[in-house]
Amino acid sequence: MKMIVKIILLLLNLLFAAGMLLGKAATILKPLHFSIFAYCGLAFPFFIVVNVAFIIFWFITGRWKWTLISIVTALICINNIGNTFPIHLLKHSLLPNTPVLTIMSYNIDAFGQFAPVKEDRIGGGLLSYVNKKEPDVVCFQEFYVYKHPKNKVTEKNVVQLLNYFPYHYIHYSVHTESSAEGLAIFSKYPILNQGVCRFSKGYYTTIFADIRVDGKMIRVFDHHMESNRFTFNDRKHYADLVSDFSAQQFHNVALTFSTKMNEAYGLRAKQADTVATVIKQSPYPVIVCGDFNDVPVSYTYTTIKGKLIDSFASVGTGYGNTYSSKYFPFRIDYIMCDPRFHPVWSRVDRVHHSDHYPIMAQIALE
Repeated sequence: MKMIVKIILLLLNLLFAAGMLLGKAATILKPLHFSIFAYCGLAFPFFIVVNVAFIIFWFITGRWKWTLISIVTALICINNIGNTFPIHLLKHSLLPNTPVLTIMSYNIDAFGQFAPVKEDRIGGGLLSYVNKKEPDVVCFQEFYVYKHPKNKVTEKNVVQLLNYFPYHYIHYSVHTESSAEGLAIFSKYPILNQGVCRFSKGYYTTIFADIRVDGKMIRVFDHHMESNRFTFNDRKHYADLVSDFSAQQFHNVALTFSTKMNEAYGLRAKQADTVATVIKQSPYPVIVCGDFNDVPVSYTYTTIKGKLIDSFASVGTGYGNTYSSKYFPFRIDYIMCDPRFHPVWSRVDRVHHSDHYPIMAQIALE
């Protein structure tokens, strides 16, 4: 009986080790036809935890050779593990007079205007938080304003409340008769040029602003990549499944989620290819911000990152999830910088002004 249990555990260990390797494959294989790799990338943190548990178990039970299954797998995936669970306990020091830029990236969930629970996210909430943190540059996603205000959010009152930033570039990718939504970059430093890169006819896009910081030109990108388009009801059904499992509910949720995610994975892969090309064509060193809607072990992340430095993975510590839902705690928002720059610190602030947490980083510009 004990031998059967050990064989089952060994097979499970092999299965979860294979899951990690398939997750690593997701970083280089486009999820256009086979999404299994992308799903393994999404589950990569879980695979890490299980493989660590197996290493401990085999070591305690004296099966030291079997620990090699997970140890070798971990070594193959060491970069992916570092991007998922970075640990940096020592602070980075700066040389005197080193120019630095403090930047924030924040998906603001349309200022919470469609959130189930309403709150003052303009004057007393979200924008007050941004002003208090005093970043040099802030990149917003889901920047939603009304054109004809009646006690609602307008571009004018947002700009007035963000008076710490004398310069801004706002691009709306979606217009209706009464509202507009898109991306925005606010800066303490002069914006000398700006532009937009559309992925297709639709909402998701990329903008950039060329900013002069102490005589140095920098191109700041602000992305919002294709989302999985989960509705409020989709999330509610998932929460219901977690609290009260049933086979029928599982089938319905799995079908809905897989259909939407498969489509989104394919679209993000194409968008990532476009973004990576645009970044490479920049005449200036770059800082890349935004909501990638994908995890660090994914084709989207790896393609956009290229040779850039992920600030949180480079100097941050912990899991660093930026999506605030307890059912979907993923790191999908990023600040990356040119390899000619150096991140000094990076953190995720757990403030509840949006369905995302803001991410901040300080970048040394040399």
